[in-house]
Amino acid sequence: MKKYYADYILTSAHSSDSLPAFIANGSLTADETTGNILSIEKIEKKGIKKKKGSDAGRFKTLMVPGFINAHTHTDITFKPDDKTPRIFSGWVLSLIEKRRSLNCLETSKLRLKAFKEFIESGTTSIGDIIDPVSFCDLTGITGRAKSAPRVKGFIELRGLDPSYAAQRIEEFKNFLKNNAEAFKKNEKYFSPGISPHSVYSVSENLFKEILKANEKLKLKISVHCAEHASEKVFIAGNGGDIAENLLPALNLSKFSVPQATFLSPVSYLYYLKMLAQNTSLIHANEVSGEDIDIIKETGADIIHCPRSNAFFNSEKLPLKKIIEKGISVSLGTDGLFSNESLSILDEIKYAKKIHPEVNAKELFYMATEGGAKAVSFKGVTGTLKPGSYADFTVFKIQESKILNEENIYDAVISLDKADILKVAVGGGIVYGAAGGGK
Repeated sequence: MKKYYADYILTSAHSSDSLPAFIANGSLTADETTGNILSIEKIEKKGIKKKKGSDAGRFKTLMVPGFINAHTHTDITFKPDDKTPRIFSGWVLSLIEKRRSLNCLETSKLRLKAFKEFIESGTTSIGDIIDPVSFCDLTGITGRAKSAPRVKGFIELRGLDPSYAAQRIEEFKNFLKNNAEAFKKNEKYFSPGISPHSVYSVSENLFKEILKANEKLKLKISVHCAEHASEKVFIAGNGGDIAENLLPALNLSKFSVPQATFLSPVSYLYYLKMLAQNTSLIHANEVSGEDIDIIKETGADIIHCPRSNAFFNSEKLPLKKIIEKGISVSLGTDGLFSNESLSILDEIKYAKKIHPEVNAKELFYMATEGGAKAVSFKGVTGTLKPGSYADFTVFKIQESKILNEENIYDAVISLDKADILKVAVGGGIVYGAAGGGK
């Protein structure tokens, strides 16, 4: 059993009958064996003193749930350069070329680099898109890493040729079977999901095979959808960048015209019955009012990646309208190849900049509880409540700063990586000083 104290604890985006969202002077008790929170209590505890010789002499502490990055690609943890195309087809082709040049060891190093950045910026769980071909024992990496987030590994399936759909799904089932022991051994840190890549890379037959297989598997589904205008043009049968540039370059010209045409990627996925409460739509920028109604009707959620979307100059997600519809939204950074960092703190700040109509509490929800819904990892709730995993971040704040229920959410999104004192996964400190809060 381990106990941590903080001047302020923010347990969630919403108070409940059993626990308030905001606690002044509190403690969190964690079970070191299970990694779960045993209790959250209000106490009388003075602020933590800094070590002798430090400049300020004293500061206060704020504990929040660990952030959740609902969509990323750890195997592409390298930055674009001046030569990296911003046109989608060119960007994809350059990415494929870079991936092909990497061996298993190099990919593992990229993932460890990403894990380090996640933890050091307060992210304790991620939704990672995994190519089964370059899987490389990711569960082993999470187990060996000194500091790693929990990983929801969405195994990516692609295949536009309908004649190979049955083969692809069998390969996927074999992948799950071959890795079942590793998944079980590392179930606290790795959980599999499934990701049919997108409407322009997965045939109707393969989508249907995935749904059929998932009736038994019951895996969380995450699919790229309406990321940019070219998807809508493609699925409507009107050509565009995907049909005219990307698919021909991949020797897939014969699939440049979809088998059936639809008004939007969302309406196509609705026709396929892919949209449900266990489905996350990644990006979903180019959506109409009708698309939003469909998403609401089906119970699907949306993963918003604002900085990656800006990289491709996509339409701005109508976030406020989506939230007002009652659709759950989370935050993702996408991969570093289309972003400046993997920090959810940075993502929140950018989201606030482009969505000034969305308040800080809603953005905090997206980075925590909304993310928990998207990754659907047992024990990961995006909250600090008894029974949940004791995954949390402790920030230092100015001694003179007084937080309350009104300003706490704005205070959180104003913080930076440099303000982080410690990060815990399962009640164990994985970043920062182990002392000072016990």
